[in-house]
This record gives sequence, C-alpha cells and structure tokens, in this order.
Amino acid sequence: MAHPALFLDRDGIFNELVFRDKSFHSPRSWDEVIHFSLAGLPQIKSLGFKLIMITNQPDIERKIISQKFVEELHDFYQKQYQLDRIYVCPYASNEHPLKKPNPGLFLLAQKELDLDLSTSFLLGDTEKDTLAAKKCGISSILWIREYNQNVQSDFRITSIKELMTILSQRSNFIQRKL
Repeated sequence: MAHPALFLDRDGIFNELVFRDKSFHSPRSWDEVIHFSLAGLPQIKSLGFKLIMITNQPDIERKIISQKFVEELHDFYQKQYQLDRIYVCPYASNEHPLKKPNPGLFLLAQKELDLDLSTSFLLGDTEKDTLAAKKCGISSILWIREYNQNVQSDFRITSIKELMTILSQRSNFIQRKL
C-alpha cells in the first residue's frame, strides 16, 4: 500500500536563509546556520506520513559549498526530526530534471518509497516549491515568511500546530476512505 508523504524543503523551513549579495542563499557553513524550531515534526509520522526532505543545493556543483558540510547538516536534520529520507539536487541548471520546480526528486522518492503523491503534501517557502508540488499533484503548504507573501499555494501556515491540523484532517479523510 502506497504511503502519503510530507515533503519538506530545507532552506527557509529547517533553517533560515542567509542574506548575501543582495539576495537570499543557503548557508555555506555551520556559522551561517540558524535553525527554526520544528518541535513536533516527528509526530507527523504517527498520522501515517513519511517525512522526506527535498532540496536544491546548486552551490555543490558550483563548488561554493562543500558536499561534506551538506551531508553533515542533513545528518543532523535526519536524526533531529526522524526524517525517512533526504533527496538533494546538487545541479545548477534549471533544466535538470531533479531540480525543483521540476518533479524528478519527487518521482524518485515515489518509486523508492512506494508513495501516493495524490495524498501527499509539500511544505516549502518559495514559488519553486509550490510549482514543483503542482507538477506532481501534491498539495502545497507555504510557510509564510517576509519574502514570500505573493506566492500562491493550497495552504498557508505560520506554525507546526497549523501544519498538524491540515495533515490530521487529511489523514482522517484517507482513513475514512479505506
């Protein structure tokens, strides 16, 4: 039986973006990482959802950020939040099929983890996230930040509590259908 998933973007969800060179970027070192509080995130698994991080990290290919740092940061998040899997697109080209808003990483996760995308969600903070969700038939949840007020999404939240409410309602609906 295919499982629903909560896909989570990394930058802007797990950690703050870094303002550098007049725009927002991923942190490049531990010194730049400022974690958001996502206490309660592992409880989402009790609703039947897999927790999967999906992240573009083009600075790996550009050699601006080290693969080692990215892996260390992801190991930390995986342990801290009991993530089932982390998928990374290290490529800079927007044409690469794995780079959001393209659906490649989601389709790879679907195949590897037996996921039902029609009952899944993506929690993100950018238009690339919400567009990727739409391309995959996934409901999009936008974590509202100062920089994303005009981004369209299926849901908008400001807390883990609001996220839990949305996912609980969907989980209850799926259980009734079964």
